[in-house]
Amino acid sequence: MSGIRTALRRLREDQSGLSLSELLIATMLTSIMLVMVGSFFIQTTKLTTSAAEYRESTGTAANMANAITSVLGVATTLSKAGSEIPDAAIVAGTRSSLTVYSFANTTASDPAPVKVTFTLDATGKLTETRCTGSKSAGFWTFGTCSATSTRTLGEGLLAPTGTSDQLFTYRNGSGVAYAIGTGSLTASQREGVSSVIVTVRVQPDGSSTEPVVIQNTVVLRNLGLETGE
Repeated sequence: MSGIRTALRRLREDQSGLSLSELLIATMLTSIMLVMVGSFFIQTTKLTTSAAEYRESTGTAANMANAITSVLGVATTLSKAGSEIPDAAIVAGTRSSLTVYSFANTTASDPAPVKVTFTLDATGKLTETRCTGSKSAGFWTFGTCSATSTRTLGEGLLAPTGTSDQLFTYRNGSGVAYAIGTGSLTASQREGVSSVIVTVRVQPDGSSTEPVVIQNTVVLRNLGLETGE
C-alpha cells in the first residue's frame, strides 16, 4: 500500500511543472538564440544585397565604358569643302560631356561618319545621341543632323568632383592632360586631342557599397597625333 502512495506522490510531483527560475532561464536562452539567428539573417541579407549591387554596378560601368570606347576608337576628322584643314574629331568636350565625329556605325564598303554626343546629366544618367550627316560633292556636313537617335547607356554614374575623377580627360600628343576645369576645350585644344581617358564611376542611388571604377585610355589612332603613346 505504501508503494502505491509513493508512486502517486511522485506522479503529482512530476506534474508540478517548471519553477519560476527555470522558466526565466529558458526564456533568456530562447531570447539569446533568437537574437543570434536574427543577427545572422540580417548580416547575410546585407552581404547578399551588397554583392548583387556590386555585380549590377560592374555590369553597368563596363557597358558604359565599352560604348564610349568603341566610338572614340574610330574617331575621325571631317574634311570640308574649300579648305585643306579638316574639322577636328572632337567637336566639343567638357569633363562630363563629349561630342565627336566617328565611323562608329559605318561599313567598309560605304564609310560614313556620324556625330556622337555623350552627356552625363545631374541625375547620373549617361545618354548617347547619334546623328547622320548629309553628303554633297564628296563632303559630309552635319548642319541639320538628320536621323537623330538617342539611347540611355546607364544610370548611377557619379558626377565629377575634381580633375582625378572626371568622366573625360583630354590629352595632347605628348600625353599631357588639358586643364579645362569645369569649362570646355578650346578650338586649338580640340585639334590637339590625341587620346581621351574615360573614367566611369558607378554607384546605385542610396547604396552603401564602394563605387565601381573602370578607366580606359583611348588613343585616337586615326588622327596620328600621338608622339609617345
